Amino acid sequence: MNATRYTAALSGLVVVLMITALFTPVASADSHQADESTDDEDRTYRIVQGDQELTVDPIQGDVPVEAFYDYRYSYLPRDDPAWGRSFSSEGTTAYQEDDTSILMLYEGPEGMSLVAVHDRYHEDRDDGTDGGSVSWEITGLPENGEWAVIDDDYGWRNESVTQDDIHQLHPDHRNGAAGSNGEPPPGVDARLSWVWTDGRADGMAYRGLGQGDVSIMIEPAFNENSYHRYGDQRRPDVEPDDLEDEAGYNGTIDEWQVITATDDSEEFRRISLDSLEDDVVVEHVPESEPESEPESPAPTAALSGPEQAVVGEAVTFSTSGTTGEIERYEWTVDGDPVEAADGSTLTRTFDEPTTTEVEVTVTAADDQTDTASKTVEIVESDGIAGREQTPGFGVGATIAALGAVILLTVRPIAT
Repeated sequence: MNATRYTAALSGLVVVLMITALFTPVASADSHQADESTDDEDRTYRIVQGDQELTVDPIQGDVPVEAFYDYRYSYLPRDDPAWGRSFSSEGTTAYQEDDTSILMLYEGPEGMSLVAVHDRYHEDRDDGTDGGSVSWEITGLPENGEWAVIDDDYGWRNESVTQDDIHQLHPDHRNGAAGSNGEPPPGVDARLSWVWTDGRADGMAYRGLGQGDVSIMIEPAFNENSYHRYGDQRRPDVEPDDLEDEAGYNGTIDEWQVITATDDSEEFRRISLDSLEDDVVVEHVPESEPESEPESPAPTAALSGPEQAVVGEAVTFSTSGTTGEIERYEWTVDGDPVEAADGSTLTRTFDEPTTTEVEVTVTAADDQTDTASKTVEIVESDGIAGREQTPGFGVGATIAALGAVILLTVRPIAT
């Protein structure tokens, strides 16, 4: 290879290496970013209360949950972004409603958070409803989670401020909290008890639902059932509240709602929970839940018996041909239950000519049911219902007489 060709080949190799070096970091960065993303995008979450099971899509945002919640209080320098006099969440007002507690999931750049807000903040407090009181006992908090917001936690920052709220946190679940008002009840990760006045709201945000198995249970106590209701004497550290001065603290929460995102990023849905008293579980749905036991085939009822029955004569109806593991038979005649009949057959005597319907409902071991029915004509003993008969003539005699008449009619006449 001469010098010119060698130089050209070497130059080409250098160009290839430079191009490769140029694009390799980009591909590597994309791959690294994908590896660092949380599992949240691949997870499905649900909220369960009793028989109510709701699939919940998180509200998406590009700011941390603290900024999404945007809690404001005045015990901070005025240049602090959280300074304000609302003592409420100003970032979730679009989701808040008067006398309503909301529960939602928020997915921001730092992962998945559980967010709750009680009542609605009004800039002009006279526009709002009376405040209220709520307490939750929470179990199942993720080990690596943290309190992003506890509204209100300003009492822990300034000991001279009397706290309205009581937050008792287990030592293993105090990450992110400024302090704790003691131990929660045994077996409980946190007891949060909120009290707020008219035109304001209270709540919290807990971050860290995106890793591992998540199953958080909330045992609620709204209004008079709360751990601390304004004016009661369950707070040994302070004198009882003066209800005449602060009557606005004792409003009520009348509804508990779940907020879920929709396909339209600008919209969301509200779903009301059935109860203010029953526990709620917030959990992620495993990718492969254990398959439930296959449901037994539904029973098929069959009913056989005569289509016509004679007055005064017993007839039998049978469920022969019915399929399934039948545990119970319920019979009716013209809609009236036959109390003495609970087996697979029914024997019945009818007292007068009529048309009647016999029905049987069969119930299988798994409580599945099926029904079969049969219409029966009840006739007089001669088998012809409702027709008067000539005395002394039966059906056979009548036919013989008709035959004789015909023969006499067609017989040739002798001449």
